[in-house]
Amino acid sequence: MRFDERDARPTFNAREPDPVGGDGAKNGAQRPRVEGVLESRSRAELEELYRFWGGAAALVPPPDPRELRRQLAAWMNDPELVDSRAHSLGKRQLQVLGLHLEQQGYAKSFDELGAHKALAYLSPYDLETTVGALVRHAFLVEAKDARPKSGNGRVFAIPEELGDGLLRRERQKRRGLFDTLTLRGFLDRLYDQKENQKRGAQTRLREMYKMYANDTACIARIERLPHGTKELVEKAILQFGGLLPRAIFERMDSGVGTWDSRKWKREFEESLIGSVERVELSRYGIQHADEVLIIFNEVALAYYKRVAVPGDPDRPHTESAHGVDLVSNISRFIGYILEHDVRFTVRGEIFKTTEKRILSELIPNPGPEQSREEVLAFIFHFARAAGLIESTGERTFAMTSDGRHWEAKGLDQKLAHLVEYAVEEREHGMDHFHQVRMRRILLRLLKRVEPGTWYDLMYLPFLSRNTYLSNLDQLAVEDYFAARAHSPDYAPMEDLQRLAWNIARWIRTRLYVLGLVDLGYDASHRPVAMRLTKTGARLLGVVDGSPHSAPVIGSLIVTPDFEVVLFPTGDDDELIHELDRFCAREKVGATLHFRISEKSIHRALAESLHLSRILSTLKGHSRTPVPQNVLFSIRDWASRAGVLFLDHAHVVRCEDPEALRRFAHDPAVKSHVKAEIDDKHVLLSARFSVKRLHSLLRELGHLVELE
Repeated sequence: MRFDERDARPTFNAREPDPVGGDGAKNGAQRPRVEGVLESRSRAELEELYRFWGGAAALVPPPDPRELRRQLAAWMNDPELVDSRAHSLGKRQLQVLGLHLEQQGYAKSFDELGAHKALAYLSPYDLETTVGALVRHAFLVEAKDARPKSGNGRVFAIPEELGDGLLRRERQKRRGLFDTLTLRGFLDRLYDQKENQKRGAQTRLREMYKMYANDTACIARIERLPHGTKELVEKAILQFGGLLPRAIFERMDSGVGTWDSRKWKREFEESLIGSVERVELSRYGIQHADEVLIIFNEVALAYYKRVAVPGDPDRPHTESAHGVDLVSNISRFIGYILEHDVRFTVRGEIFKTTEKRILSELIPNPGPEQSREEVLAFIFHFARAAGLIESTGERTFAMTSDGRHWEAKGLDQKLAHLVEYAVEEREHGMDHFHQVRMRRILLRLLKRVEPGTWYDLMYLPFLSRNTYLSNLDQLAVEDYFAARAHSPDYAPMEDLQRLAWNIARWIRTRLYVLGLVDLGYDASHRPVAMRLTKTGARLLGVVDGSPHSAPVIGSLIVTPDFEVVLFPTGDDDELIHELDRFCAREKVGATLHFRISEKSIHRALAESLHLSRILSTLKGHSRTPVPQNVLFSIRDWASRAGVLFLDHAHVVRCEDPEALRRFAHDPAVKSHVKAEIDDKHVLLSARFSVKRLHSLLRELGHLVELE
């Protein structure tokens, strides 16, 4: 299939509703053309035009008048050169030129110019001088006016080719990369012409776009490409996401010969597959200024959807699931802060010897993407940024009120905070401005994949980059980088490939570690695939059709020797996180083995996990009744840890008399004590409600639970 350009010829005069010839018009000025303007100029005027349009290199004009006019016509029909020469004019001349471009036929009378409020500051002499300069440079020419009720004053118009070229360049600047990188922009550009400014034009454009952007149609057009070109397109999509810079092409073994931009541009545009353009991105803070082989975003997406989901032969050689270990390790990190005086250096970092002791308390398997030290560094920086811990005057860390509230949150709430922090996190070697916006695009795209299905690892990174690049103008990215772009010390940090690679790295080092995705590796242990986990799908609001009700049969078995065995059901992250809070993980395999101990119970209680929640977790998920010795020991360990029970009569009960005595004589609590009933009961004042009193006592650091 080849696109018939007769259906949409690229004309760029968007302000002229009807086609107008060079000799006259039905409803407007007789539109001058460059050829007629040059024929009417004298030899001296042509030489002046030659020096202006040719620039510094055009010092000696050709002696032959015909050659002189031919060269001038070529320059004045070049939209890029016309735009350059127009912007070399003065401010007044640009204003006058802009007012003409706004008019039908690019024509405006001298009286209309003088009456316009934008030129009110100009005297008639200044306006005459400004118009005269534009006439000398052939940007304006005096023309006849056939407009009704326009008066008999002088009328000046821009030659048609110059006006069309200026509008074309203006539109390219306004739409920019969207037109270059997307099929929708390309079709829109073709239809943005004077012949198609009718009511049905946009409807037809939408129909055309819907037909050509269809996945099946996109794949069919690629399949019909000539041998060699087809392989080049496939390589450009699979390895480079549809954007293959010339510099990279010339370093790789493509098998299609040398770079041929003219041939590929014609073939790709005729087939509505892509184009070849020189793209300048330094003004957007991206390191690129070169020709690029472009496969339109819609076409690249259609082809990627065809191959991005591996079949059984392409299934990853090995799989790695991190689960919610990082969230559990945050609880263990906070627990260690509570139990020990963790000192920090003058730079605010934890001492290396202390780091090693903390690492021994964490769940040991960080996965293949990061070392244990890197995971601990992420936990530490998150805890500081989220205000879970704070520094004291003794150069130690202490848990804050936010830290206690953190432990009371559910798994999804914790993950939401972690994801938001990871999105905004600054990383060395990346441009924070670009990466934050691409990460948010990636999370939106992640909602569209099927949970549990393997996808090529670069599928979403390439789509995120392409979507971001297409919207650079709409996001006003150029404005953000405008100031630093003129600094001699500034250099963009990322090019087209690094943008995608860095977002892929973020998937591996953050989304994987947070348990939102699993990773697949080939036989050489290289990451090649990813899949959205059920936890990630739930966090992103993806409905995957799985039942949301709890299983009829529990997934835990609690043995009398305090071992807890978890039989995985496929969606156990929340239960694993709960067990990690009051158990020690011992073994991971087909089943997960945990151990309950007095130390683990004390740590959980200190981290604001209620005793009632521990007991309900075990009873609610166990296949068999929880052994009585286990329940008794947990309650006994809780009493030794100083757990107190507050009832609705404002009476505090504790089985450990010594712990109750310390509570009653605490200076912060003493003002609330009304009477000590006996060695196991204390009556508190009823000035506050039971819930308010419970919250207050927890804030003071006492392990108080409501009965």
